[in-house]
Amino acid sequence: MRLQRYLAYALLGLLMLGCQPAAAPAATAPTAAAPNAASAPAPTAPPALVKLNHAYVGPTESMAIPWIAKEAGFFAGEGLDVDVQLVTGSPRMVKALVAGDYQFAQVGAVAVMQAELEGVPVAIVAGAGDYDLFKIMANPQSGIRTVADLRGRTVAVSQIGSTSHTFLKLVLSREGLSLDDVQVLQAGGNPQAGQAMLSGAIDAATVDNQLAPTATRAGAVTIADGAVLKIPSLRGGLAAMRPWIERNRDVALRYMRAYVEAIHFYRTERDETIRIFQKYMADVSPEEAAYFWEGGYDGHKPLPVPSDEAIQGLIDREFAEQASHLKPSDFTDLSLLRDIERSGLVSQLYQ
Repeated sequence: MRLQRYLAYALLGLLMLGCQPAAAPAATAPTAAAPNAASAPAPTAPPALVKLNHAYVGPTESMAIPWIAKEAGFFAGEGLDVDVQLVTGSPRMVKALVAGDYQFAQVGAVAVMQAELEGVPVAIVAGAGDYDLFKIMANPQSGIRTVADLRGRTVAVSQIGSTSHTFLKLVLSREGLSLDDVQVLQAGGNPQAGQAMLSGAIDAATVDNQLAPTATRAGAVTIADGAVLKIPSLRGGLAAMRPWIERNRDVALRYMRAYVEAIHFYRTERDETIRIFQKYMADVSPEEAAYFWEGGYDGHKPLPVPSDEAIQGLIDREFAEQASHLKPSDFTDLSLLRDIERSGLVSQLYQ
């Protein structure tokens, strides 16, 4: 089975070669002037922007940096035309990344790490926080008030193998429970999981930071809070295929420069960032957007290098049988960020 998966991913990798964004055409030299024409060279059209596709798994503050890079013009300033798309479900997104549908994807780290272990040349290139901000919330009519009360009850997650699924597993384990002690429902996405809980269709759900204020106002009971538990876990991981980075190094660096500049914008342009949040978060109120902005501030470090502690925590929990042979660097490619660090861009931005 592992060999079959490897061959399937290898075939997808070959298909990727036909899915790469075309390089910007080189500017042609101006034609020679007529004998009595003015000596000034004829104007030439600016080079076309390089087209890239970026996917994000959920409309949360940890996924916001590419929104800002697009809306504030940082991608365009680097000669890039980036289409930013929502694709729910981390396992689904990794498959799309492998297929070449996207060049960059913000996705659950566990799905990326699992693919890497199956022979897929995919890497985490940046992060948006070292702790998950998920909550486990219960319908107020369910009678659930503690994690122990989840035994035998139905809990919704976005997808099996997603970050929300991992968070549920971690919280249960802290109370001596396992996933076998609950009935896990795949809702398709984090908003759908939360809405199923609020409707009363299921008892509880892992709820991302975006839906938490709405769920609280509706009377949902918070029984576990990632911000309080501080469980090391990579949030808002940015992933790309290693072969694509190697073949398109300059384009990848330009993308990451825009990403780093957008982080600076997030940290220094609060009001404008909140307006961008409202556009990408289904027109949430300014007060809700401000809540999300504050929740994501600390996670968005000036240089978004994921901590070894966050990735090691995932290794220890998700890949326990192989943990002694694995290390965080097995799953990352931080060379783009290190090049940017050496360039002095971060120091210039935060002078």
